[in-house]
Amino acid sequence: MRRRRLPGLLAASAIAPARAQTIPADIRLIVPFAAGGATDLLARRLQALLETQGIRIAVENLTGGGSMVAMSRLAQSRPDGRTLGLASHGLIGQIAAGEIPLRLDQFAPLVRVAIDPSVMVVGARSPIRNQADMLAALRRAPGPTIGAAGPLGTVGHLRTVGLAQEARGEFTYIGYPGAARVANELIGGHLDLGLVKPNDVFGQIRSGELRVVSVLEDARLRQMPDVPTITEAGIAPYPFGRMQLMTYVTAPAGMAAGLREALTTLLRDSVLSAPFQAKAEEDCYIADAAHGEALADAIQATLEAIRAAQARVARG
Repeated sequence: MRRRRLPGLLAASAIAPARAQTIPADIRLIVPFAAGGATDLLARRLQALLETQGIRIAVENLTGGGSMVAMSRLAQSRPDGRTLGLASHGLIGQIAAGEIPLRLDQFAPLVRVAIDPSVMVVGARSPIRNQADMLAALRRAPGPTIGAAGPLGTVGHLRTVGLAQEARGEFTYIGYPGAARVANELIGGHLDLGLVKPNDVFGQIRSGELRVVSVLEDARLRQMPDVPTITEAGIAPYPFGRMQLMTYVTAPAGMAAGLREALTTLLRDSVLSAPFQAKAEEDCYIADAAHGEALADAIQATLEAIRAAQARVARG
């Protein structure tokens, strides 16, 4: 397999080593979700940008077991830069719960490509018009039905548990295989509320089929400045610790330091590029290109928050 040097990119980075490191000219990027979804689109955007740098990216969608099938394949790959993967909070949650035979130390995180805010949405015909209505519904027995992607114990469910705990409310959780199903159920009037990432359903939000009633974050979103945050209602958005919905490029553990730094620089520059940032703005996610200790700390904080939330659920 041919290899290519990228000294220009390396020289521009504060984290780059003194000498240029070789990066494979052909890289397989494993995506643990089906083609066409939000995570796959992130991979395709990286693919297009890296190809302008002379790096050919083959995106491989390996579904099954949440993230287990894809991430198991990545963990077993050689740490030579030829195989990378897109990991997410879903993988962190599975590891935190001990649901899969994988550990975080089997991976070498490189660069974060997306942080997704969490928002609560309703169908266009819902009687829940705003955040006050949402909180009233939570506090009125037996509480609303709330749907999110993933079964009990996954991040969507745990975020909802935290919201109900802080609002002193109750709800019935319904887990779906993906955000598209949540949106369809809301639009059809079969579900009261949905906890989603805007990136997954922004088309339905723009068309008016879904209405955002609350942002479950500390700050309002630029793309929907009129929607209040749950913090404005005096409710902590992260009662168990900062449980971030994020996607990041990772490699198998054991990669040589110089190669890891070179790949980090290449990916960081791609994520911070104008085209990638424009899509992040358009689709309502944050592309901060966190790497190194900042990314490691965010992963660890999410792991600990998930474990705290899971312990709360186990206590009933």
